[in-house]
Amino acid sequence: MPSQDKFYIDETRLFDSLMTYPLDKLCLQVFKYDRRVRYAGILDDTGRVVAGGMRKGILSLEPASEDLRLMANLTIQIGTDKTWDQYFGRIQYTFVKREKVNMLIFGVGNNLMLITTQPDFDLQQIAHLRDTVMTIYSTGMIPEKEK
Repeated sequence: MPSQDKFYIDETRLFDSLMTYPLDKLCLQVFKYDRRVRYAGILDDTGRVVAGGMRKGILSLEPASEDLRLMANLTIQIGTDKTWDQYFGRIQYTFVKREKVNMLIFGVGNNLMLITTQPDFDLQQIAHLRDTVMTIYSTGMIPEKEK
């Protein structure tokens, strides 16, 4: 998870694919979804962060020197998993629960979205967050949050 001062948009990579909702704004909507969201970023096929970043005021758990390796690792893992699509269907999302952080990874257009949350954010909430993000991305409409 890149450090908090790496929240940026690489406009040269944003328009590689068609999109209905700006990726930088999509990341901001993820932060609005729940205060326990630590990181919301869009990765290209090389693992490079093209939009988003760490929530302001939150420190990354890993050193900045490991950012590129983490993003590349996640991208390679998802790419490798695609070889199983012909047998099992496409990946809806990947959820990793660790002691200190949860990680949610899923496709958004030709890119990947990485969201990390505090560990108390449960699987049902993760699935709802992913559905909300996909609704915003595909329709441009922000659904009302359930009470």
